[in-house]
Amino acid sequence: MSEPPIRIGHPDLRAAASDACGCCEGVTLSTGRVLTNRPNLGTIAYRAGEHASFKASMLARLASSTLPALARLGTREDDDFTIALIDAWATVLDVLTFYNERHATEAFIGTATERFSIAEIARLIGYRLHPGSAAETDLVFLMEDPPGAAPDVEDLAIPEGTRVQSQPGPDEQAQVFETLADLDARVAWNKMRPRQNRRVALAQGDTGTWLAGQATALAPGDVVLIVHPQRFDTGWPGFSTGSTLWQVRRLTRVTPDATLDRTRIEWAEPLGPVSPAGETAPVHKLFALRRQVSLFGYNAPHPAVLTSSVRRAFGYSGGTVPANSPSPITGDQSNVGDWDFPVPQTDDRIVLDAVHKDFVRDGWAVLASPGGTQALYRIAGVTADAEARYSISGRASVLDPDRSGWVAAFASNYRRIAVHGASEELALAETPLRDFLSGTQIELDTKVPDLPEDRVVYLKGRRAQVEVAIAELTVLRGDVTLDTLPRGTRLTVQGALFFPAAPMLGLWLVTDPDGQLALTLAWRGWLPAVAADGTAPEISQRNEVKEIDQTDPLRTTLTLKSAILAPMDRASTVVHGNVARASHGEAASEILGAGDPAQPFQRFTLKQAPVTHLVASTENGVASTLTLRIDGVEWTEVPDLYQRGATARVFATTLSDTGETTVRFGDGISGARPPAGRDNIEAEYRKGLGKAGNVRAGQLSLAIDRPLGLKDVVNPMAATGGADAETSDAARRNAPIHTLTLGRVVSITDYRDFALGYPGIARADARWVWQGETRRIVVTVAGDDGAAVPATGPVFKALRDAYRTYGDPLVGFDLLSFAPARFHLGLKVAIDPAHEDDTVLAAVEAALRAAYAFDRRDFAQPVALSDVAATAHDVPGVVAVDIDRLYRETGPQTEATDHMLLQSRPGRTDEDGGLLAAEILTLSPAPFDTLEVMA
Repeated sequence: MSEPPIRIGHPDLRAAASDACGCCEGVTLSTGRVLTNRPNLGTIAYRAGEHASFKASMLARLASSTLPALARLGTREDDDFTIALIDAWATVLDVLTFYNERHATEAFIGTATERFSIAEIARLIGYRLHPGSAAETDLVFLMEDPPGAAPDVEDLAIPEGTRVQSQPGPDEQAQVFETLADLDARVAWNKMRPRQNRRVALAQGDTGTWLAGQATALAPGDVVLIVHPQRFDTGWPGFSTGSTLWQVRRLTRVTPDATLDRTRIEWAEPLGPVSPAGETAPVHKLFALRRQVSLFGYNAPHPAVLTSSVRRAFGYSGGTVPANSPSPITGDQSNVGDWDFPVPQTDDRIVLDAVHKDFVRDGWAVLASPGGTQALYRIAGVTADAEARYSISGRASVLDPDRSGWVAAFASNYRRIAVHGASEELALAETPLRDFLSGTQIELDTKVPDLPEDRVVYLKGRRAQVEVAIAELTVLRGDVTLDTLPRGTRLTVQGALFFPAAPMLGLWLVTDPDGQLALTLAWRGWLPAVAADGTAPEISQRNEVKEIDQTDPLRTTLTLKSAILAPMDRASTVVHGNVARASHGEAASEILGAGDPAQPFQRFTLKQAPVTHLVASTENGVASTLTLRIDGVEWTEVPDLYQRGATARVFATTLSDTGETTVRFGDGISGARPPAGRDNIEAEYRKGLGKAGNVRAGQLSLAIDRPLGLKDVVNPMAATGGADAETSDAARRNAPIHTLTLGRVVSITDYRDFALGYPGIARADARWVWQGETRRIVVTVAGDDGAAVPATGPVFKALRDAYRTYGDPLVGFDLLSFAPARFHLGLKVAIDPAHEDDTVLAAVEAALRAAYAFDRRDFAQPVALSDVAATAHDVPGVVAVDIDRLYRETGPQTEATDHMLLQSRPGRTDEDGGLLAAEILTLSPAPFDTLEVMA
C-alpha cells in the first residue's frame, strides 16, 4: 500500500520536518495526514484535510514528476479555469470530509451528539433509551350527599379514570391526572377528627371539678354525690366509711365560666380514694342532691308532754332516759324517755317527713347523722302512705331502699337524721385534650361506620407544639453547644422518642421560635402540649389502617400500620378517608388502521404523544399503558420481535426523538402479521409523563369529571416519580451499565448499577455494612437535581420490589434516600489590578458553586481545602486565595474554622445499630461567610 492509513487525531509533523529549509514549499502534499485521538475526548478528528489543504495538495501535484503531462501548466492564478476547477473540487472535498467527520463522531457513544445516534448505538447491545415515567400521588376526595338523597348514602363512588387537573403556576402548564382504581367513598369519611375532649376524671385529693354548662342551679351549701359505676350494680358498700365507690361533699364555692360554658364547683374536704385498689380510674357520675328532708316523726312531741293514755294509743312502750340527761319535764314524768324510733317499724323502709314528689324510683338518697355517719341508698320504689306514729299523723313518702341495715345505724339519732335526695345527674365538663397525636392509634371524635381495614388515610394538620413549663430548659444546638430556653418558650416538635422503661421521659427534637433546631432530654410535664398557632407548619402524612375498633358505642379507634412520623397537633388535624391513587396522564384511544397480511413488519405511529409509562418493578422501572387489540383480541408488547413465533400475537414499539411511538408487527416468521380487516387495529393508552407532572401539594384541585356526590378534591402531598425521557448524557452512562447487570442483581455493584437505570435516580451507591453480626447491603439513592427519593413514593417502592425480584433472596439489603450534607466557606481573594474586583468576586462565587453543585458531586466524596483553593485560582484575575473558613453545616467538623478536609460519610450504622444513608456533600446555598478582596 502506497498511501499511509488515516488514523483519527492530530496531523503528523514528519513531512514538515523533512522540509525544514522551506525549499520544497508548495510542492509537497498537505493531505493524507496521519491522525490520532487521545482517549475520552468529547469529539474526534477524522478529516483528511480542509479546503486549503486539499487545494494545496492538488496544486502540488501539478508539478509532480509523475505527471509530466501537467508540467506545461505553469499558471497558479485563481481565475484560470484549471485552477478554478481545482478550487471547486477542494470545496467539494471540504464539505464531504466535514460531514464524514460528523458521521464518524456519531458512530461512537462517547462522542455522538444526536439522541437518535445514541439510541441506535445502544440498541446494538440491547439497550433502549428510557421513555420517562409518569408522576403519581394520592388524591383526597371530599364528598357530599346528593340533593334529595338520604344522609350519608352508601353508593357514592369515584370510578377509575376520574380526571383531575392542576392549577398551573407561573411558566407552568396544566397537568391532568387520572385515578388508577375505583374508590368507594362516604361523606362520613371526608374529615374524621381525632377525639378533642375528655370528661373530667375525678382523682383522690381533688377539692373541686368542672361541670358542663352554667345553668346548674347550684349554690354554696348544696350537697353533691359522686358515684363510682360499680356502685350502680353491686349496691355495696352502703356506708361511706372507707368507701371508694361513693362520696358526698357540701359545696363551698360555685363559679360559672361563660367563656367555655362550664361551671367550677369546689368543696372543703379533699376526695378520698375514688376507685378500688388496682383498678384504673373510671368515669364517675355526679349528682346534685337538691332537697334535704327529715324522717317521719322527727318533730313529734316528746312523750313526756303527753298523757299516759295518748302515749299508749301511739304504742309507746316506755322509753328510757339516757344517763346524766335532764328530764324534759319535772314531777312524776321525769322518768319518761323519748319514742323508740323507728319502732314499731319492722322493715327497712325509709319514711320521710312528708310527701316529696322529687324523690323518685332509681334516684339516690343519703342518710346523714350529726356524728358523721352516712349511708347511700338507691331508691327501688316510692309510695305515698298515710302514717300515724309518734302522736302525729299524715301522708308521707315511703322509700324502698336497695339494701337494708339503716335502722340499727341511725335509730339513736333518729330526730337529727338528714335525708339528702331529689338527685339530679349533672354532666361533668369535657376538657380539651392537649396531648399531641403520635404512635399508631387514633381515637376518633365520633362513631365512623363501615370504614374498611387496609384503607389509605391522610393525616393533615399542623405540627405539634409544646411550651417550656420549667424555669429553664437545657437544649443541645446543632453546633454541639448547650443553650437554655426560658419558661413560656413555644417550641415546635419535630420528633419525640420516649423510653419504654420511663414512658414519661423522652428525647425531643424541637425548633425554637427562630427556627433553630435543638435536642433535649425532658419529662412530659416539662413540655406540656399547647394548641398549635400559625407558626407551626401544616403537614400531611400518609398511612394505612391496620385495625378498626368499634367496641366503644360512641367512638371509633383506628390502629395504623405505621407510627405517625411527626407529632401532630390534635385540634387542627383531620383524618381523610376518601383517598385514591392517581397518576399523570390522560386516557386516549384511536384506530390505527387496517391490518395487511401482505406487508411484513407493518408499522403504525400513534397520533398522540408521549405514551404514559407508569413506575413499575421491572428492569427499567416502568410499564407502558399501551393496550393494542386487533379484531377485539389483545396483543402483547415485547421488547423486540427476534425469535418470536410465527403465530405469536406480539408487537414491538420504538420511540422517536420527538416522543412519538411507532408500533411494529411481525413478518410471519418473527411474530405474526396482523390479520386483514377494515380499521381493525385499535389502540388504548394514556398520554402524558415527565417532570412536569411532579406538581406541588395542593395543585391538583380542578375536577374535570364530577361523579355523583363529589364536592372537592386535592392532592395532600406533592406528586413524585415523574421523569423526562432519558437524555443523551444519561444514555451514555446507562447503556454500558445495562451490559453489566443484564437484568439481574448479583454483585454489590449490580445493586448500584441497577438503581441507576430507574427513572428519577441520578446517583446511587451500594456498600456492605455490618449490623451486629450480620452483613447487609445498604443502597443509597438520590433523585434528579438533588431531590430526595421518598420512601412512600412510587420509584422507591418499585425499586425495592425489583431488588427482591431480580436480586438474591438470601442477601439482606436496605434501600435509603440519601442524606444531603452542606458545607460553608469563607475566603479572601487577591485580585490582579487589571480586573474589576466585583466581577472577579462574582466569578469566583459562580465557579465554586458550579464545582460543588449536586451534579458535580458523588456519594462520600470529601471536600479538600486545596481543591477549593485551586478552583478559585482558576478564575481569571485571581492572584492569591486565603481560605479562613471551611466547615460542615451539620454532623462532624462543624467548628467554623479552616478544616483541611471535610468528610462525606458513606452508608453506615449508628451507635445503636441503626442504618444511616450515605451523604453527598455540596456547597450550601446560603451566602458565603466571607468573600472579599484581600487587604
